[in-house]
Amino acid sequence: MTDYLLHVSVPLSLLLIVLLVTQQYLLKPLGARTLYALWAAVPLLLLCASITPLLPQVVEAGAMKRYQVGIQQLTAAADNINWLFWLWLSGVMLCSLFLLLSYISGRAQFNRATPLSGNNTPAYCRQADNRSGPYITGLITPRIVLPHDFFTRFDATQQQLILQHELTHWRRGDLHLNYLALVLVSLFWFNPLVWLAYRQYRNAQELACDAVVTKYASKAERIAYGYALLSSTQQSSANWWPLTHHYGDFNTMKQRITQLQRQQGISKTVVLGTMALVIAATLLLQQPVMAGVSKTQQLAAVMRIEPRYPLQAAEQGISGYVQIKFDVDAQGKVINASVVKSSPEKVFDKEALRALTQWQYTATGKLHLAQMVQLDFELDTVQADMERVSVTPAAKKG
Repeated sequence: MTDYLLHVSVPLSLLLIVLLVTQQYLLKPLGARTLYALWAAVPLLLLCASITPLLPQVVEAGAMKRYQVGIQQLTAAADNINWLFWLWLSGVMLCSLFLLLSYISGRAQFNRATPLSGNNTPAYCRQADNRSGPYITGLITPRIVLPHDFFTRFDATQQQLILQHELTHWRRGDLHLNYLALVLVSLFWFNPLVWLAYRQYRNAQELACDAVVTKYASKAERIAYGYALLSSTQQSSANWWPLTHHYGDFNTMKQRITQLQRQQGISKTVVLGTMALVIAATLLLQQPVMAGVSKTQQLAAVMRIEPRYPLQAAEQGISGYVQIKFDVDAQGKVINASVVKSSPEKVFDKEALRALTQWQYTATGKLHLAQMVQLDFELDTVQADMERVSVTPAAKKG
């Protein structure tokens, strides 16, 4: 898992750099709605990067591996503790804990807020006892929290535009896209570009929402909306949580107010062209990436079922070997196993096949053909160049 995340971080980081530069310098010519749509390239890239290893890839067999089977103490299978994985998992758990606290805090704040009635506001709107809000949150149903001075600080036009802004986030699915973005941030917490990109993504989201809300607004309504944004800048960001929408700091507000003077639609040509370019580039970049993965994640048995030394052969002091040819699929399972050669014939074949077909190899995402293993059934000594697979004698029938 960690190998995959580290390798996919290379194309992901390149894409994030491009998007960050685009947000900085192409806002005016492309418009807020188009720039926001371009962030769809991030999950698209990760989807393509996840699918690529599943495509059929064939790897030719290497040298035959030999394992000795004996009636001695079991040898532990390769079970290396991946400290890097546990470090990554710890970061994911911390991020998840923070998001859980965010959800609990937002829910508690909404429950503490006062339900509104008689103010021509939706039933899912509540008024906080402090300056928290306005913001919208929720998973299945929307929940809007308004500041305690909402009806005195804003006039009727501003109140309508603010509520329309929050509901636009809900109708466009922005909240659920934010949940997906936070999952990606949690998975790639070790990449600082991901944190920076998330912040810019949220700013682009607010700009795009402003553009939708004021698309058909009159000049007077845009001015009123701008004053409402300026007034909301005064609220403290101390109560901001990642699962809510906020109005941003002063620099963000300045950019949003500037954009109110421009109205640009979404350029489907730019968006679709970018998505096609991302797909093509991901497939090309994944070739060396997958090559890198194959170097660090060679085919190896991660779980071996111990063969049972046939009791009759053990009693008679019979030793021998079995050579088996098999394939390993993309998930690391042994398939198409067959005995190529054995000595003595038919003595150890059945038990060797029974055990080997249950072995589990590393899931490299590729089909490995014509692998060869020789199981040497010996009663005592272990040769230095062979790995032992210790077994227990099979019970005597009858």
